[in-house]
Amino acid sequence: MKRVGLALGGGAARGLAHIGVLRALKEEKRYQPVIVAGTSAGSIMAAMYACEIPQDTIETVGKEFDWFRHVLNIGDTLRNFFERKGKGLVSNEKLGRTLNELIGGKKFSDLSIDLAITASDLENGSRIIFTSEKVAHALKREVIEHYLPRETEGKPGCETLIVSDCDDIGMAVRASCAVPGIFQPVCINNMTLVDGGLLDQVPVDIVRAMGARFTIGVSLTKPFGQKKGSPGRALLPSLVGVMSLQQVRKSLELADIGFQISGIGDRSFVDPHQHDLIEIGYNDMKHWLRQYEQSRRGLRIFRKV
Repeated sequence: MKRVGLALGGGAARGLAHIGVLRALKEEKRYQPVIVAGTSAGSIMAAMYACEIPQDTIETVGKEFDWFRHVLNIGDTLRNFFERKGKGLVSNEKLGRTLNELIGGKKFSDLSIDLAITASDLENGSRIIFTSEKVAHALKREVIEHYLPRETEGKPGCETLIVSDCDDIGMAVRASCAVPGIFQPVCINNMTLVDGGLLDQVPVDIVRAMGARFTIGVSLTKPFGQKKGSPGRALLPSLVGVMSLQQVRKSLELADIGFQISGIGDRSFVDPHQHDLIEIGYNDMKHWLRQYEQSRRGLRIFRKV
C-alpha cells in the first residue's frame, strides 16, 4: 500500500467512533496510516495515534473520559474569566495538560508519524495548521490552496497558515477543540484561535499535502439542521453543520475512502458514555475497507452525507 493518510473529523463526544476506526486500521497492516491530521475531537485521536499510544490505552482512556477529570477545571475557568474580564465561558486548559501527560510530553518534532492539527483564526478567518518543521517544509502548498483558495480578483478566499514553531501538541489540540460560545479562544503567536471545524471539518486535503498517496477521511457530524421536535438541542453544532455541508462533502469526495459514521446524526455531542460508538466506528471502517478491496483498483469510495 502507498503512504496512507488518515483525516479525522470533529464531533466532540462523538469522537469515540474514531477509536474504533483506529482499531480497524491497526488490524489491516496494509492500511496503517503514517500520516494523520485531525480537527477538534479528531485532533485528540490523531495526536494519540501519532504519539504511538497503544490501542488498548486509547480505548481505556476513551471509555473513562469525563469532562471534569480531563477537560474542565474550575480554577482555570475562574482565573481566565477574571483575567479576560468576563469574556468567554469555560477554559479548556486542563485538556492540554491531560493530553500532554498521556503522551509523555512528546512534541511535534519527536514524532515518527507525521501529525497535523487544525484550528481557526477567529479574527482573520484563516485556517491554521499546527505541525513539525519537517512536515511544514514538505507540505505541498498548491494542494492546500486548491482546496481553500486565497482571495483573488475580488472573490472571497481563506488563507491557510502553517505553524511549525509551536511544538506543544496539547496546546494545538486545545485550540482545535475550542468550540466558540462554549470554550474560551486559545491565544498562540498573537492569534485568537477556535475550533478547527469552523473552516475544515475533515482535513483530507492536509494529509494529501503532507504526502499521503492513499487517503481516508472520517466524518462525525451530520451536516444538516435540527430535527423537528428538538428545539434548542445542540443548536451551535447544528448550525456549524449546516454551514459546513459543502465542505464536508468536498473533503470526503477528495479521499480514496471517505465516509460518515453510521447513525452519527442521532448521537449526542456531549454524552461521554456512548461507548457503542467505538464498535460502530470499527465496523464502519472494516466495511469501507472491504468495499474498497472489492472495487476496481483506484476507485474512490464515497458515502453520501
